[in-house]
Amino acid sequence: MKVEGIWGVESYGMYGWERVSTAVLENGRYFAASANHYTIGSYKKKKDKFTAKTRITQYGEVRVIFGAKLETYDALFKGKIKNNGEIVGKILPVSGEKLDVAVRWKRLEKLD
Repeated sequence: MKVEGIWGVESYGMYGWERVSTAVLENGRYFAASANHYTIGSYKKKKDKFTAKTRITQYGEVRVIFGAKLETYDALFKGKIKNNGEIVGKILPVSGEKLDVAVRWKRLEKLD
């Protein structure tokens, strides 16, 4: 499955799945944003495996993630491309902490 497109990104928290951003994947580049943050980075797809290296910048309401309240941090997304068109996995801090957050992406639109 091609992954280029527009994706709805959700993370799992105390109250279940929460919409956190809209992402665009195109030619190995990753862009995402919400009302309070933006993310830039790159991604790779190999068979059903998907990884994205990103830098997340919070400019509005700064939220705690990975146990800290940071305006900017680097994160790695590791996931699997499912047959139903979703990508599911987890996001981890690049700094080495052993914390992660469950994340799933749902395709909103193809770019081709």
